[in-house]
Amino acid sequence: MICVSVCVVAVLGFYLSLIATSRSLSFDQRGKVTAAVAILEAQGFTGEATLLRRVTVFRSSDNWFNAMVPKESAFAATNFPFEIMTLYSDFFTYPIDDTERAAILLHEARHLVGGDEKDAYSYVWKNRAKLGWTRDKYAGSIVWKNVRVQTREYSPEMFVCQDKEFGDCSE
Repeated sequence: MICVSVCVVAVLGFYLSLIATSRSLSFDQRGKVTAAVAILEAQGFTGEATLLRRVTVFRSSDNWFNAMVPKESAFAATNFPFEIMTLYSDFFTYPIDDTERAAILLHEARHLVGGDEKDAYSYVWKNRAKLGWTRDKYAGSIVWKNVRVQTREYSPEMFVCQDKEFGDCSE
């Protein structure tokens, strides 16, 4: 019983340290996240929307653990299994609307359930039409271009159709 108690206290202390060493979202940022989660739910991603709405703790700056990991450029980072998601300023700056923010959250929701980068990128790319995130409307956006390149890097098997634009077999 003592060992279990020590383990619970250690894990709880680790979790609280992640929360305490990062900033919460501003009121405006919370509104954008809420709108993006509402799009996920409206488009049929109810499990992901529920996870994001009820379990995930959103932060606006890196905690001590994330700060130790170098990153090139990112819209968000997730601490699995603690269900903490850091949304960087790029998340609020580059997406052209809430649907693009929903695509980013859908990617991060895959990490919240333990998925790796390959799983997260391919899941979003396969489900982009269901989300309403289509080439017709978003092909010129920074987020679209970034996610397409990253998806091709992590899931090259989805981009082997030479007769399609960018080799994208899902088009």
